[in-house]
Amino acid sequence: MIRPFQLGDIFLIQRLGSQATKLNIIQSLLQPQSASWASLTAVVPWNDARVATYVLNQQGHGLVGNGFLQVQKRPGRPEAEIVRLAPGLDTPRGHPAIWEKLLAHYHAEATHQQIARIYVDVPDQPLPVHTFSHVGFRTYTRQTIWRLNAFDASVPSGQSSAEIRPQGPLDEWPLQQLYARTVPEAVQLAEGMQAGQGDPLVKPPILEWWLPGVVDRFVMERRGEIVGAVQIVQGPRGYWLQPWADLYDPNPQVIHTLLRHALHVIWRRAITQPIYVGVCEYHGGLGAILSDYGFAPFTDRAKMVKPVVQWVREAALDALPALEHARRVAPAHFTIPAPRSVRLRPQEIACAGAWRNGSLRHQAARVPTPRVAE
Repeated sequence: MIRPFQLGDIFLIQRLGSQATKLNIIQSLLQPQSASWASLTAVVPWNDARVATYVLNQQGHGLVGNGFLQVQKRPGRPEAEIVRLAPGLDTPRGHPAIWEKLLAHYHAEATHQQIARIYVDVPDQPLPVHTFSHVGFRTYTRQTIWRLNAFDASVPSGQSSAEIRPQGPLDEWPLQQLYARTVPEAVQLAEGMQAGQGDPLVKPPILEWWLPGVVDRFVMERRGEIVGAVQIVQGPRGYWLQPWADLYDPNPQVIHTLLRHALHVIWRRAITQPIYVGVCEYHGGLGAILSDYGFAPFTDRAKMVKPVVQWVREAALDALPALEHARRVAPAHFTIPAPRSVRLRPQEIACAGAWRNGSLRHQAARVPTPRVAE
């Protein structure tokens, strides 16, 4: 039995929360929260960041026992993200059947919540990736998280470039063009931005940030053209940097300039938390550049998505009833009935022969020929 979270389930959430697998790496690194606290946000109606929790309570089954799923809708977007699943597949009570039942149930719920896509980033390991693939998720890119510890970091030499300035409202269209040039079409399609077929109110990730944290955005402009951008997200437990540039350019000057500027901004805030950077598989040699600044690989993730089929209701107009034409008469064969057979007596037969011979024609008017019907 799977149902939404109720207050009576809080002890179950507390017990399984320590065994849960966190499936939103950015949130778990920058602003982690316990599973029980996240489940209580659903009872606050005005909280846009509330987390929906679905509880599986099944006894007497050999494989499937208790578990829960937590999912969070992205504010202002027809998208949701899986936050947590319990128990984890690496725990004694964890099993893929528990995850598959919970994910299938939420997919059915998402069809009634105007959700177009469900996202998740899972550890890049065969078992969790295959479990999500069994219920319709597909991997659209892989990502390596690089980390720079505050104690291992050194202030980069040089000053911030004059080519970098804060992002403004007029930069939206050039940034969309930068996103279209530097992100593969398959990833754009997975993020709902391919060929303008998505929701016009949904912006690409280069323009919008829907996760917790304070966001600062900067663009790099050269000869009147925006050639790069960087997002700096500050959370209670760390920083997240996301550079945007043509990482296949043989001259890496743009990405170096963006990284130095971002690190200068963070150092001015008296950094004490680690800094994280997500490097996708289409980011070329960004990992090698990060290693020059002291970053090291931290974890590998697989970013997956599942489209949700939408129910569409269309108004049907009642047309005026049309006058029906008279139906044509179906042709049918008509057979003239045969006359009834008459049997003559011998005397009548003799009279008929005499009639033909002409001997009795002159008596025809006076003597009628009697007939007996059979």
